[in-house]
Amino acid sequence: MSSVWKRLQRVGKKASKFQFVASYQELILECSKKWQPDKLRVVWTRRNRRICSKLHGWQPGIKNPYRGMVVWPVPENVDITVTLYKDPHAEEFEDKDWTFVIENESKGHRKVLASVDVNMKKFASAMPNQVDLTLKLKPLSVKVVEATLKLSLSCVFLHEGKATDEDMQSLASLMSVKPTDIGNLDDFAESDEEEDRRASAGATLSTGATAPLSGARKNEWHPPQASPAVGAGPSSLYPSSAGAVPSALLPPPRPAPYTLPGPAPVAAPVPARPAALPTASQ
Repeated sequence: MSSVWKRLQRVGKKASKFQFVASYQELILECSKKWQPDKLRVVWTRRNRRICSKLHGWQPGIKNPYRGMVVWPVPENVDITVTLYKDPHAEEFEDKDWTFVIENESKGHRKVLASVDVNMKKFASAMPNQVDLTLKLKPLSVKVVEATLKLSLSCVFLHEGKATDEDMQSLASLMSVKPTDIGNLDDFAESDEEEDRRASAGATLSTGATAPLSGARKNEWHPPQASPAVGAGPSSLYPSSAGAVPSALLPPPRPAPYTLPGPAPVAAPVPARPAALPTASQ
């Protein structure tokens, strides 16, 4: 919502884009006792934008070993594009500060030492111009006593238009938009894929859960029942009662078991009775 509110505030205003180039020449840094910086860089920043110089070694002085400087044999140039706004009836642009920050880097760790704000509207001009600046920075660490930055600042006018035009939006304002202001379409695609995976996983789990149950029912023991007589009708299978099942819903009668034809049984011959043995009188 912050980006929408800013655009509403700029309705009816004019916007002008300028290119500023800072050329670093000399940095003087005085430190407290028992501490000296390692590598120094100058950062030109506003909100989420950071334009950094290269790292340079700090050279201590001969008279005071805790007061040293960084000298650029060849000036190092860094540039930014700034959009300034103003009311149609106003003569000056609105304030817009950019900050020069001195950072010390040692063993991969950065520490802010000093900074100073510069109002860019003071150096904006329709005609190209260049000024030399000597900026006294405010110490942001107890280890820093004094810091001074010498540079030249040049300005070139690019173009102007309405403040609400897409090409006139400030880059720093666009980069400072919170993630909640603009949705990421990839998040919606990932959420849809995740829901599909959950649905398929749920279907698999439900199928696996019901399969053992059906198997258990199939193998469940049932008490034996007397088989109906051959040729018995539905009435013998289902006893008549008040809640008898209609005959239309009854299953068809079971057919009689098929028997293979075979030879007719033959009665075993009865053995003949043996004749009586002759007696002694005979």
